[in-house]
Parts: sequence; structure tokens; C-alpha cells
Amino acid sequence: MKISLIPLFASALMLLIGEVHGDPLTYKVAGGKVSIVNCDKKASGELVIPSSYAEKPVTSIERNAFNSCSRLTAVSIPDSVTSIGDRAFRYCSQLTSVTIGNSVTSIEGWTFDYCGNLTSVIIPESVTRIGKKAFAHCSGLTSVIIPESVTRIGDLAFYDCTELMSVTIPDNVTNIGSRAFEYCGLKSVVIGDSVTSIGWNAFFYCSRLESITFRGNAAKHFEQRFSTASDLVKVFINRGATGFSTTFGKFPVIIQEKINTFSKSAAPFSLNFESKSGSTYLIESSHDLKKWGVIGEVQGNGSSVEFTDWREALFQRQYYRLKLLE
Repeated sequence: MKISLIPLFASALMLLIGEVHGDPLTYKVAGGKVSIVNCDKKASGELVIPSSYAEKPVTSIERNAFNSCSRLTAVSIPDSVTSIGDRAFRYCSQLTSVTIGNSVTSIEGWTFDYCGNLTSVIIPESVTRIGKKAFAHCSGLTSVIIPESVTRIGDLAFYDCTELMSVTIPDNVTNIGSRAFEYCGLKSVVIGDSVTSIGWNAFFYCSRLESITFRGNAAKHFEQRFSTASDLVKVFINRGATGFSTTFGKFPVIIQEKINTFSKSAAPFSLNFESKSGSTYLIESSHDLKKWGVIGEVQGNGSSVEFTDWREALFQRQYYRLKLLE
């Protein structure tokens, strides 16, 4: 019995201060928390990262932990994880999907850089910052949902995402980094009402671009940021927005009527806006910001009017916009 106690004591000590090699993960246990420091490069298929190890919570994924794990196809990060180190999943070339837990606060630099088969990403509401080159060279990325919690998008964050056709910058974002969406396949961009700074060449070489919608006032340095965009580009703004004239950055400006309030329920959905007497307004909807269709028509009465969409819930993200017929 005395002999068997020695390896047991050594093992317990390692759990407190050292690294423990699992299959295929390598864990580091420090005090009451666990971090993942490495993954076997031979690991393949779908990987579910455990929320606990040795009865302790897994709270972090360290720098380069999954770098070049090119055989992984899907990764699920649990809600226990609060931080993901830079370059954590870089060069995971076969990764097609990732589920990010609801406690992660930031996507650090180069986290998913060169994950060329990643097709869609839902960033949780806990994230406040997207770092430099976080999703750069994700050439297969067709959809990304940036939550309202994000306040900053870093330099080159989505650089060379050639299949990303549309993006909505949420209202809490104040800064879009330099070259953030350079070489993307964007056709439509919606810019939130708090954006005050658009970095150098943020949307450079987005040659498919057709529409840019500002929810607020004009951001800085717009002219240089879209300088290679298609001649078909139109800039949509709300009535009363400042910093715009009949053109903006060489593109024609179209005034949209501002929606004052709207419901947040899936169905029925209603919106409220101020109207001009005798004017006609078209209500349009879209689920991808690419294709818009007219779903209703409202006659202005000189005061506030309401429109309700009585269609069945589409069970997906739905966008609405308001147009005044001149």
C-alpha cells in the first residue's frame, strides 16, 4: 500500500500545477482552473471541448492551441471558456463549423486565420471585440452574425473573405479597423449608428458592392474606403442624418424614412414611423440583405403611422426597410 501512494500523490500534484496529456488534448491545470494548451495534429473530425477536466472548469484555450490541426472539421467550445488566445485555430484548413460558447469575451488576433472551409459563424453576445485578422483568409465564409455587444472590429478582421456577400455592423460598434473587409465579396453593407471611425481602406477592393446603408450620421474618411467599388453603389441614409450631400464618396445618396420603433417578436412584426400627408411608403423585407421584396404599402397622413407584417414567422433573421415613393 505504501508504494501505491507515491504515484497517486505525484498525479495529484500535477493536476494542481502542471500539464496533463489527454486524448487528443493537452490540459494545463492551475489552481481551480484548466486551460487547453495543445491538440494532437492527428485529431480529425468533430471535436467537442469538455467544459471540465479533473472536476475543474475549462476556462481558456491558449495561444496556438489548435494551430494547424488541419484534420478537424468541427469544433464546439463550451460556455465555461471565457478566453481564446490568438492564433488558437489558425490554419485549421478543414474546419467547416465552429460553435463559440456564450462566455467568450473577445475573438483575438488571427484566431481563425486561414480557416478556408469555415462557412458560417455566429459570434455570441458575450463578445465585445473582434481582433486583428480574426477571420482573415476565411475564403469560404458566406455568413457572419456580429452581435450588438461588439464595440470594435480590428484591422483586417475579415480580410479576403471572398464569399462574404453581406454584413451588418451593429449599432454599438464605434470603430471599424483598417482594411477590415478588404477583398471581401460584399454586395451590401449596413453600418450602425455609432460608427465614428472607418479605418484606412476598410472596404477596399469590394468590387461587387451595390449598397451601403448608414443607420446614423456619416463616418469619417468614407471617400477613400470604397474607392474601387462598383459604379452601381448607392448610399442609403435616414432623413436628418448629417455629413451627407446628394453624393457621398462619389456615390448617389438616397434618403430612407427612419423607423422610430419596432416590435421584437417573430410574428406579427410591427414598425412605426413619421409620415408626410399624401405620400406613399413601401415596406420591404429581406432575410439576407441581398434580395428585397415589397410586402406592403402605407399612405402617409402627416403624423405617426404603423405597419404590421401579419405573415407567419420565417424563423430566421429578418430585415425591414422603408422607402418613400417620390
